[in-house]
Amino acid sequence: MSSQPRADRQWHEKIMRRERFTDFAYTLARINWDFFTTHTYKNPLPRPDVRAAMVWRWCQDVSKVSGVPYKNLLIALRREQGEIGGRPHEHCLIGGLTSCNMMTVRSQMMRSWKIISGNAFADFRLYDRSLAGADYICKCLGANAYEVNKFSLAEETTLSDSVFRVVRTLDLMSERRCRELRRKDRQVPEASGHKTPAQHDSGAMACPVSVPAGLPGMSRI
Repeated sequence: MSSQPRADRQWHEKIMRRERFTDFAYTLARINWDFFTTHTYKNPLPRPDVRAAMVWRWCQDVSKVSGVPYKNLLIALRREQGEIGGRPHEHCLIGGLTSCNMMTVRSQMMRSWKIISGNAFADFRLYDRSLAGADYICKCLGANAYEVNKFSLAEETTLSDSVFRVVRTLDLMSERRCRELRRKDRQVPEASGHKTPAQHDSGAMACPVSVPAGLPGMSRI
């Protein structure tokens, strides 16, 4: 029997999944979330369609208690199976509540879920903006290294339409900022007497100026 490890024939797919996972997490990390919540269910475990209805009813209650129109409520919902016992539960990121009294809204959200679920366990935490980033988003939505190898987070998470609108707005802002930096980058060499790429070779198409490192990425989800 060969002592060499068996070749992983799915290595390319795993790399692509990790890339999609990271891109998706960074995209969500650009949004100013307000709460990270965990929802569980009591026995007997409701059917999947009933569980989905319970969560979306809770989201509608969040809209009412916060005074934020449902269409403007930012929601990222992920359903998953518990690592021990495989019991279904949900993780949720809620945003768009920045003008509200957060502790009052938190109490009302918890009360709503207790009523809807029949007093099932739930964990509602304020989103820690100081930790905002892809790693924090992944932790909030319950993704670990083992799960990354199984699937892409983007394929397991439901986003509200408002999240897509916010991401598109952020992308447009990033594009405008990039164009402005390119314009300024061209003006500086011209003002100092240095030749631009187009002046080096007037017969060739001007090379695009590279975007400085550190600018927000333009992720698509």
